Amino acid sequence: MKKYPIVAISRCGTYHDDEIDAVLEKLCSMADFPDILNKRVLLKPNILSDAAPEKAITTRPEILAALIRLCYRRGADQVLVGDSPGIHGPNFIPKTSMIGEVCEKEGAQWCEFAKEPRMHRIPGTLGHKLPLPKIMDDVDVIISVAKLKTHQLMYATGSVKNLFGMVPGLHKSACHMRYPTRESFARMLAGLYSVIKPHYAIMDAIVSMEGPGPAGGIPRHTGLLLASNDPTALDVAQAIIMGYQPFSLPLIRELHDKKLSQWNKLEDIAYPLLNPEKLVIADFKRIKQEKRTRLLMALFGPLVSRFIQLKHQQKEPKPLFDNDLCIRCGRCVKICPGKALTLDKDRGIVADYSACIRCYCCHEVCPADAITIEKRNGSGSWISRQS
Repeated sequence: MKKYPIVAISRCGTYHDDEIDAVLEKLCSMADFPDILNKRVLLKPNILSDAAPEKAITTRPEILAALIRLCYRRGADQVLVGDSPGIHGPNFIPKTSMIGEVCEKEGAQWCEFAKEPRMHRIPGTLGHKLPLPKIMDDVDVIISVAKLKTHQLMYATGSVKNLFGMVPGLHKSACHMRYPTRESFARMLAGLYSVIKPHYAIMDAIVSMEGPGPAGGIPRHTGLLLASNDPTALDVAQAIIMGYQPFSLPLIRELHDKKLSQWNKLEDIAYPLLNPEKLVIADFKRIKQEKRTRLLMALFGPLVSRFIQLKHQQKEPKPLFDNDLCIRCGRCVKICPGKALTLDKDRGIVADYSACIRCYCCHEVCPADAITIEKRNGSGSWISRQS
């Protein structure tokens, strides 16, 4: 039986439990929440890094708590929660974000994705395999619990991009080296989506992130909560609210072109409550969009194309390092797929920009906000520091 894409959007002004419980119940009732009676449910929040909730880097613990309660009210046999940030130690449990505490309080089991992962062939990547958590094959329902955020490489972090966190730890940074452009990275993410096959998506947009996300942006109260039976459709709604034309985002375009969405035209998506066209945030601080690079891949063979992609990507803005703010933790050095960074105890981070692929992984994991991204001045030239 064909499913029809539904995105339910509602105002939700606070993270108070009573308000979130009521709004989430309404959204899931309107947007075809799956039958989870006597089933095992895996919730995948966005824990880019185990940051404090008020920084808007992670899915808020209050949203996750409300969703766990909803799942048990609807008869779930077991609720599991998991994610794998780019850098974390063994037996990782998210403490600063309070998500580990929420799991314990609400009776959900925290899952360590890095333990005993299984290799999966990813469609659209010429046979490339990626490790994915064993628990993925042992649950009945997977729900992406995303955060409305900008993303320096992919323009937006949404329900589908959130699933990249199911790839354990540093395996993610290797993907940036193999798929350096937005288009190639979108192809990999679309293939990953087709393997994981999530059943539902929730998006925390009560406090969102604008500016240079997904870690260094600015929290912004947007007062919305979203739910959908099609994560790709929810990402369309997010794009519209942020002020993007949906098909200008490489991942949405790729999901559509690969027929991984339940919709063929944007008009196929139903909005039973609020319409995102009426919720556009005109002054939302978006990531500046760059020219597409897919044409290069059509004109050249894979090896030559990859070299050209890397060179093209290096024309993107550079990450800049403020060594006065740098705490010398070395996280950026560890995660850099191009091995472009070294740590000098006296000088701080030293960058070899000829090796930098502009994936911005360093920017994502810096706990001290010591990394910014170049901006263009009025004449189109790069300026050396953000003002």
